[in-house]
Amino acid sequence: MSTQIFERPVHIRFSHCDPAGIVFHPQYYYILNALMEDFYLEVLGTGFIETWKTYGVGFPIAGIRSDFAAPSRAGDKCVGRLWIERLGESSVRFAMTVHMGEELRLQCVETAVCVRPSESAKGGLEKATIPDVIREKFAPYVRDEDLPVLELRA
Repeated sequence: MSTQIFERPVHIRFSHCDPAGIVFHPQYYYILNALMEDFYLEVLGTGFIETWKTYGVGFPIAGIRSDFAAPSRAGDKCVGRLWIERLGESSVRFAMTVHMGEELRLQCVETAVCVRPSESAKGGLEKATIPDVIREKFAPYVRDEDLPVLELRA
């Protein structure tokens, strides 16, 4: 079985750029968050808020690492790619890249932890096991041995 890679067009907008005309690095996190939300909508059939309502869990980001490989400029038509490097018992390590053609612009890994509302702390959260239905939907996107792990400098 070969890993499915989720892809979406990423259009670099003027609002993403700093006065030098290149993407201001925090804007990439907005771009990646939109890619992740599209992944949830297509793969789970729910957005972030609806995942809480439908499955009783959420996946906040616990860690993020990224490398900015080459600048992107307003008007660039890039492609965002997302797959899962590791699917654990209660965490998911997502890998994402942004390319323009064959040129890598950004690579990033995010670790998300599955949580549910805490029964002991009002308004709190506690770590949870990833529900089987979500695990099954994520499974096609889990990296196999043919897809290398992202090598990050950061």
